[in-house]
Amino acid sequence: MEVRMNPSAIGPCVLVLGMFDGVHRGHQELLMQGGERAEALHVPLVVSTFEPHPMEVLFPEKAPKRLTTLSERAELMRGYGVDALCVESFTRELADTRPADFLAGMVKTYQPLCVVCGYNYTFGAKGAGKPEDMKAYGLEHGFETLVVPPVEIAGEAVSSTRIRKELEAGNLRMASRLLGHAYTLEGVVEDGKHLGRTIEFPTANVGYDPVKVLPRYGVYIGYLRPEGEKATPSIINIGLHPTLPDGTVTVEAHMLEENENLYGRKAEVLLMDFLRPETRFDSKEALTAQIAKDREAALAWFAAHAR
Repeated sequence: MEVRMNPSAIGPCVLVLGMFDGVHRGHQELLMQGGERAEALHVPLVVSTFEPHPMEVLFPEKAPKRLTTLSERAELMRGYGVDALCVESFTRELADTRPADFLAGMVKTYQPLCVVCGYNYTFGAKGAGKPEDMKAYGLEHGFETLVVPPVEIAGEAVSSTRIRKELEAGNLRMASRLLGHAYTLEGVVEDGKHLGRTIEFPTANVGYDPVKVLPRYGVYIGYLRPEGEKATPSIINIGLHPTLPDGTVTVEAHMLEENENLYGRKAEVLLMDFLRPETRFDSKEALTAQIAKDREAALAWFAAHAR
């Protein structure tokens, strides 16, 4: 899949529009319907998205944390047959574009035979352009418009906002269900204080992008996947380490099967289930005993899910 920044000319295509933070089940429906049309029309499937998030430009104090970085979005989209991810730089000038001018620019750049967007997609200054405006413009300028209705799970529409709330509440199972994949954090393994080794539970301290949503502080069951290697079952601690505090929020993974030296290497943490909230213990010994219990619970979880 090709990633293109601020493209000036794309050939005839099926064009899917959206921010796609999370590439969740609602986004996946757009991509699948777009893929079907692209196959039928024998043209590439192209996604147009923005970077940075519009809220980061217009209302930075209210901008949400991200579910996915741009590279994560690209990797997830690759699995849905996207041929090109086109990234438009979001600026205040772009935000002030009239809806008609936005559409004219879109047609000039992408030459779409079909445009796919969500039911709540807006465009142009103050979000004045709506899906019905896209449909009307398409009828005049030779492209069809597919407006995809909301995907509902447990009686509510799937949305990035809803997923953020579930993560922040520690409802990882529901967040994963809404995403359609595991929530991940990735970064370079950093040389920390080695506190885990002092209690015989060595961990990999994975740096994470600060734009990402951190789920509720606590202990999680998941995987650690060093770049280029297989994913290893792990216990992941996210939080402030209240028993041995230093004021730093960390993401630390204790591998259940092996503990190799990963310092300086890129790794990905995949969160599968919430085990328990962050807790302050009265002593290092009490903490060690609890981590041993966490390890046994995680081993039982993996054994059950392997079946």
